Amino acid sequence: MDDEKITPEVLYGSSATPTTTPLPIEETPEIPMEASAEPQPNVPPPPPMPKASSSSAVVMILVFLILFIAGILLSSYIRPFFSGRGTPTPTPTQTVATPTPVDPFAGWKTSTIAGLSYKLPPDVLAPACDGTGCISQGTYLPGGTRLTISPKTVTQSLSSLRGAVITDVAGTAFTSHDATVSGQTAIEFTGTFTGRTSGGYGFSQMHGFMIEVTPTATLEINHFTPAGITADWARDDELFNTIISTLTFSATPVPATTSGY
Repeated sequence: MDDEKITPEVLYGSSATPTTTPLPIEETPEIPMEASAEPQPNVPPPPPMPKASSSSAVVMILVFLILFIAGILLSSYIRPFFSGRGTPTPTPTQTVATPTPVDPFAGWKTSTIAGLSYKLPPDVLAPACDGTGCISQGTYLPGGTRLTISPKTVTQSLSSLRGAVITDVAGTAFTSHDATVSGQTAIEFTGTFTGRTSGGYGFSQMHGFMIEVTPTATLEINHFTPAGITADWARDDELFNTIISTLTFSATPVPATTSGY
């Protein structure tokens, strides 16, 4: 058989349009994407930092100044402890001076009569004799009452007169009771009535002591408001009691006088 020559056939359709075989379509190979290459979600940018206001700046400056000053003060306080001068100098011991006792009778003057010593304030005059015989001596106290001191003789000692009634010249009795003055036996008497002393003074109130000095001699000391005079009795009576506390007796006996109670 003769070799056949195969000629590609061209098929013609009824429309006489040639029909061709479509070419194969080459696909683009897919490129694998790594995990890190995945698209990130959209993150909004951070908000802008607020600007510091002027008041905040002032506060910061004040805080800085306070801390600075505190540091200086603290440094001045602790610097001596870290200096190279050694241990702090000990505080010297202060010697407390013992106060000198105050003499309550400083400035008072001392008077004496018949072996009796006593003190009077500087504003009280020294007693003067109440007559030519100087049976008694007297002076005035600041409140207006009269202070009288009179040595006397008696026929028996006060120890036997305990409980005796003391009277004025007219015989009016005082209220009296036993007492002790500067270690000496005494009788204290008081009275608020119009009377008269052995020296001739009228009075409306009196307070006094009869003090035994020897078995046959006594010393009377009293103060009284003179009749018709308004005096500060309470003030002078307090001073009278203070004067009584200053009485001291010597060994010299009271000289005899002619006066009695």
